[in-house]
Amino acid sequence: MKIVYCHNYYRYRGGEDISFECDLKMLRGEGHTVIPFTRENADLDDGQKLRMAANTVWNRTTYREMLELLSDEKPDILQCNNLFPQISVSVYAAARKLKIPVVQALRNYRTFCANSLLFRDGKVCTKCLDSRASWHGLRYGCYRDSRLATSAVVAMQFFNRVMNVNQRLVDAFCTPTKFAREIHIRGGFSPENVFVRNNFVSTDVGMNPGRGDAAVFIGRLSQEKGLASVIEAWQKFQLDFPLIIIGDGPDAASLRELAKGNSNIQFTGQLDIAAVSQQLLRARFLIMSSLWYETFGRTVAEAFAQGIPVIASRLGAMLELVEDGKNGFLFNPGDSTDLAQVMLRGLSMDEVQHEQLRVAARETYQRRFSALASYSQLLDIYDYTLRNSKSREVVAEARSALQSRVAAL
Repeated sequence: MKIVYCHNYYRYRGGEDISFECDLKMLRGEGHTVIPFTRENADLDDGQKLRMAANTVWNRTTYREMLELLSDEKPDILQCNNLFPQISVSVYAAARKLKIPVVQALRNYRTFCANSLLFRDGKVCTKCLDSRASWHGLRYGCYRDSRLATSAVVAMQFFNRVMNVNQRLVDAFCTPTKFAREIHIRGGFSPENVFVRNNFVSTDVGMNPGRGDAAVFIGRLSQEKGLASVIEAWQKFQLDFPLIIIGDGPDAASLRELAKGNSNIQFTGQLDIAAVSQQLLRARFLIMSSLWYETFGRTVAEAFAQGIPVIASRLGAMLELVEDGKNGFLFNPGDSTDLAQVMLRGLSMDEVQHEQLRVAARETYQRRFSALASYSQLLDIYDYTLRNSKSREVVAEARSALQSRVAAL
């Protein structure tokens, strides 16, 4: 198959960026031709940022560029990851004009939430989701704490809703978990064309060989990730166990200040994939402390792939990924006392008990979060999308090849 794949990179590298790159690698490895169409927020200068508001709603430049690309390449599918803020839904219209089907990933809640997180003032907020209106976001300045900046996002949401963009121009959507799917259906999406496709780990390095001598956090250093409560657990209860914090973000300075004086807490900054894998070799547990409704939690899959149990907030999709006492533990979100107690419980386990957690974590990865499992789900989505197209024969061939590989394992 030939696929044009859209993605707008974030200023701070995150899970959506990694998911896009993993998909490129996986699809090409399966023999498909994939043509990226990307933008990078880090490239924006101040003048461009001021002009971005109108382009967020409808970018005429990306429409023309996409129309030209699709006309030249004649792909079977236009696949979209993140379109915000530089690409816009104008690329859907270009595909529709040329009768090319569109698949859109739903990796956040931008469709009905200005900040995309369903999160405000340190806790989950569903005002705009439940009211099917975006004026609450404008009232609170939910995007970047600015009513002016939020107005561009709300205008985009209003335009898409009034023009019924999702129903008219997109053939299929995919979410990384059942939880995220249910949220989007609650927000007005049709159940018929919203599919679940789990994130996956592109390179399987196998079971981590050791017991691990540290707890590891990987993620964006921002409020919704709940890292402050993790640091507080280490500070208040003087946990005598290393905590390695991998990542960067707007709250990096304040979090470093909160951890000041504790030699057990180490900040590494942003690391590449290879360096993260090396740090995970030290992990006895991965900590996923989010306060928002995570749509998935890629680091959970990465940890499970290495047989690393996960300690996660009892919230959102994390309840779907982590089975308390089986492949990890759950704690009350934002509760440093509960987290400390869970950590002490985990650290008190003997070798046999810890190994049972590790084996269960690895089995969860193999069953749900391997590249083969995710690719099989994607073929189902392609099959649905191309149901009236000759390209469907290509999907059938790819599925047959996949089934042969699985049978040979």
